[in-house]
Amino acid sequence: MAAILTVAGSAAFGGRTVYAKDNGYIYCVGSVSKVYVTAAAMRLADEGKLDIDAPVTDYIPEFTMADERYKDITLRMLMDHTSGIMGTTMPGAFLYNDNNMLHHDTLLAELSVQRLKADPGAYASYCNDGFDLLELVVERVSGLSYTDYVEQFIAKPAGCKNTGTAVDMLKNVKLVPAVSSKGVSYEPDMTLNIGAGGIFATAEDAADFGSMFFKGTGKVLSEEAKTAMAKKWTEDKDAYLDKNGLGWDIVSLPKYEDCGVSVQYKGGDTGLDHAFLLTAPEEEISVAVLTNGGTSYYNGMMAQALLDVVLADRGIEVREETEQALKTTDHIPESYDAYEGFYGVQNDLSGGAAISHVTFPDHRYMHVENHTAARTTEQDFLLCEDGTFAELAFEIENGDLSSAKPAANPAIVSFVEKDGTVYLAQHNTEIAPGLGRFERVSYAGQKMEENPVSAQVLAKWSALTGKDFLLCNDLYSSQAYTTGITRVYLSDVLQGYIYAVTPMGSRLLKIVDEDHAAAPFDVPSSINRDLIDIVIERGTDGDIFSLSNGMKYISNDALQELTAGGTFKPGDREPVWYRIGDEIANRTLRVTERPEGSAVIVYNKYGEPVYNSHIVDAGDDLPLPKEGYIVITGKTGESVVLE
Repeated sequence: MAAILTVAGSAAFGGRTVYAKDNGYIYCVGSVSKVYVTAAAMRLADEGKLDIDAPVTDYIPEFTMADERYKDITLRMLMDHTSGIMGTTMPGAFLYNDNNMLHHDTLLAELSVQRLKADPGAYASYCNDGFDLLELVVERVSGLSYTDYVEQFIAKPAGCKNTGTAVDMLKNVKLVPAVSSKGVSYEPDMTLNIGAGGIFATAEDAADFGSMFFKGTGKVLSEEAKTAMAKKWTEDKDAYLDKNGLGWDIVSLPKYEDCGVSVQYKGGDTGLDHAFLLTAPEEEISVAVLTNGGTSYYNGMMAQALLDVVLADRGIEVREETEQALKTTDHIPESYDAYEGFYGVQNDLSGGAAISHVTFPDHRYMHVENHTAARTTEQDFLLCEDGTFAELAFEIENGDLSSAKPAANPAIVSFVEKDGTVYLAQHNTEIAPGLGRFERVSYAGQKMEENPVSAQVLAKWSALTGKDFLLCNDLYSSQAYTTGITRVYLSDVLQGYIYAVTPMGSRLLKIVDEDHAAAPFDVPSSINRDLIDIVIERGTDGDIFSLSNGMKYISNDALQELTAGGTFKPGDREPVWYRIGDEIANRTLRVTERPEGSAVIVYNKYGEPVYNSHIVDAGDDLPLPKEGYIVITGKTGESVVLE
């Protein structure tokens, strides 16, 4: 007997109540969309119209990259995240109340100037661009727009009545209100990297879509296609490698394997919407949890709780793995000295991109200093009998370990030597009391050495440290303007590296020369996702930061001061930026004319938005904080008037 379970609504799950309902709203399912575009490609493969092991260039001949290895990328590699493509091309990807197809139309051009981060097929590392390329393949092979293909050959056969993309969902009255965690209402949150994250659906529709993976349903895909999607990308037993299949994040979970239940799942997050799809095909159970607010991790906990209830009703008891008492020692063998040094990491332990300095004081415990762009934090760990290290509840002072004990929910880290490189690996468990747990096991970083560069090169980068660079090439509706200021900081703990603080988060980069910095990582996991390189275009009117993800930022050097109101004329992807002059600082201007295809955002001196016209009922009065900025965006030919 099949079970289709749905949950939709607020992410404020509390207590132990498990419930199933659908409030009728349509949500963006974010990266759950990757399962949809994978299903579309697999359907075409079922029909003999494409070969998933053929090169992408067989279907898109004009697909090129600035790296000859691109010719080896196959469709399968797009679906299992092993393509080696850097990550996410950003222009036009995430918009407010707009379905402009810029991202779709310029993706090939953007990729043509990017390098690869790894050999195609080398390892899985999360990659949005691969699924947007797959979207283009589906269009080329089918002769239909991707939106039409999904409607006709995925949604309808699966019984979905409220499924689409930003192309046809923009004005849908059922769209869930876009409300931030602080209760601020925004214009509709639209995702336009459609193959990777742009499917919209009700919870009921998402669960019905999941049901098409049940065994023997005959819906949409052959059994061979479903089996291929549910197979892990590698037979390697390395626990720290990604565990995805084709489209799916995970194609098995130990707690379900232990009771004879096969599962597969995919999570997804946009700016405000969050989704999780969990299926147990042989048990004919599909669970979809969609929320506005929270995270897909919480949705995943809820989905597993719902699945567990249904399985229990069928006499199948699912048990969480019992936590084993950690057996620790305060004696670290000298052989661990080889692991002392600096590690480039990007994980939750360090608060973003960091250079982590690992030492073993007196060979009794491990001390880690995490140096980020904003701060330095410290952690201490004890060695466990199995060779891993458990995070302590508090830092060691003066070498006194007499009361040292692991934290209540410790991070577990270890050192792994693989292919001649030393990697830092992590095992974290996120627990929501009364709801469940979510485990993450992954490589987290790699050992790094100093990068000697000349004093002249260091001086060039040092001059840029802390300077504001302002987004200058995205659409007026881009959500990227909400965090439209980026900065770089020269590392003071490991020579030759910088931190780039971007809208996608902080990134660690290795200086190549005075105008280039590149991602230094080759970590075989999704910690290596969304890497960027930087090229500086120096000019008399200010330097431009060109990020390899397609975004460009102009330095504030030659920026004019705003000293009074007036008429302002931005252009397509050509915003108008101003410093807020002292003459009008701490006062207000009123927006007296602003066409629909335009936006105004005001920032304080820290780069934080204090006014955003994409907020519903933002009003017409603009606060003007001292030392802040204002950006005016819009379409060519339209004017914004401030008085």
